[in-house]
Amino acid sequence: MEGHNTWCVNRPGTLLLMPVADLAQHAVAGLCFLVQNGYVLFDDVHAEPIPGLEPFREILDLDLDEGFPLTYFDQYMLTEATAELATSCYAGMLMLQAMGLGAWMFDGIDRHTILGASGDPEVPGLGFRYDTDERWAVPNPTGIPGVFDGYCPPHHSGGGRRVRRAEVRTRGSIPPYTPGPWRESAGVRSSAQVHSEEFKACVSLMAQYVLDRLGKFPATVPSVFSLMYLQAHHLDLGFYDEHFGPGAYLQTHARHLERWHPEG
Repeated sequence: MEGHNTWCVNRPGTLLLMPVADLAQHAVAGLCFLVQNGYVLFDDVHAEPIPGLEPFREILDLDLDEGFPLTYFDQYMLTEATAELATSCYAGMLMLQAMGLGAWMFDGIDRHTILGASGDPEVPGLGFRYDTDERWAVPNPTGIPGVFDGYCPPHHSGGGRRVRRAEVRTRGSIPPYTPGPWRESAGVRSSAQVHSEEFKACVSLMAQYVLDRLGKFPATVPSVFSLMYLQAHHLDLGFYDEHFGPGAYLQTHARHLERWHPEG
């Protein structure tokens, strides 16, 4: 933890929230997005196309000069997941303010230590499994078996299995019988596109190539990622009253104790 955070972060009586993203799962969805739009992934690390895509010419534009660069794709996925992590913390911060609690969104803790890849058995963090390889500059967290199974080995082996599991999870989130805002919610939900076997085979081939050729999935970014944290705590209103002018905190903060702790 960065030194200037130690006075207030994770102190007794506070709550530290640590959202975690499965970048491997996000990358599977990203590959689906590429194929849905006819893009082909190109291995710019080795400056070579992914072999075996010719049978998918009907759904891919194989005439592109190089296609969608792998390293750009990885950064794209990392950036999207980072935005989701930050948004979740920001939404939590707004909720805490509405409750009258102090909220601080920050990133001043080493994410490898948080996930459990510190290398020190005395500092287990959240206990995520991680792997190392001489090709990687940093350890690669992959998940917690049975709790947080990242869409990558050893939790999910084979590109086809990961794609099928992603499809099941996506379809499971939109069953026709789930209530919705439409007049004909069942009809709208049941019209969701189901990927063809050709489509899934294409995505699976690219996902498996990335793993086999570059040693992990995604290739150049972590399989599991954490960045932003959210600290929740009670405000010391007397401190603000003494050192700050009016408006330093909200009315929700001023009335928090009487609303949420009327017993005193």
